[in-house]
Amino acid sequence: MAGYNGEERRNKPRIYEPFPVWVRGIDKRGQAFETDTSIENLSASGLYMSLPQDVTQGSNLFFVIKFSTRKPGPRVAARGVVLRVDPKPNDYSGVAVAIRQVRFLDPN
Repeated sequence: MAGYNGEERRNKPRIYEPFPVWVRGIDKRGQAFETDTSIENLSASGLYMSLPQDVTQGSNLFFVIKFSTRKPGPRVAARGVVLRVDPKPNDYSGVAVAIRQVRFLDPN
């Protein structure tokens, strides 16, 4: 967390790896979208990623995280709720998501 020098407030440890993630949701204009991006950090209860779409706090997202570049490789499908949206350079948004449901997918 750039610029923050206080005590860590997160309940779960974070993994800082750029795992690839496919995301599906509805943007601020009400348009459905699907996009590939990467995760900036991940915990057991949430994740933070950059999206080229504007999404609204409280909206639902569906995503599939790939934990390996090998094919086949481990993947997780999940649903979550947008907790926070931060403006970023190049018309991207930093999106914090609380994970609500998780399902491990067959690696094939």
